[in-house]
Amino acid sequence: MRERNNRITFHMNDKELEELNRNVQLAGICREKYIRCALMGITIHPRTPDSCKALARQVAAVGNNLNQLARIANFNGKAEDAYLQEAQQIMTRIWLLMKEQL
Repeated sequence: MRERNNRITFHMNDKELEELNRNVQLAGICREKYIRCALMGITIHPRTPDSCKALARQVAAVGNNLNQLARIANFNGKAEDAYLQEAQQIMTRIWLLMKEQL
């Protein structure tokens, strides 16, 4: 049995429908869910692009590399210049990736 049993029909002009469809596509949700969220006052954000998801995975991988460098530095009791330079290069790669995506 359906959770939502009440149906509401209303009319829109072409411009309104075009705007609704554009917003629904940006949000990445179905039209009904978009309208329900809008009625409840929920802020609807655009869906995260796939490129940002890929970037997040890359940043996580780089974070793992930095964590490994930190463990080595803690184990040795000091951070060698080579480790610090590698960490700096990793952070530079992160910023470049983010700059490309945004």
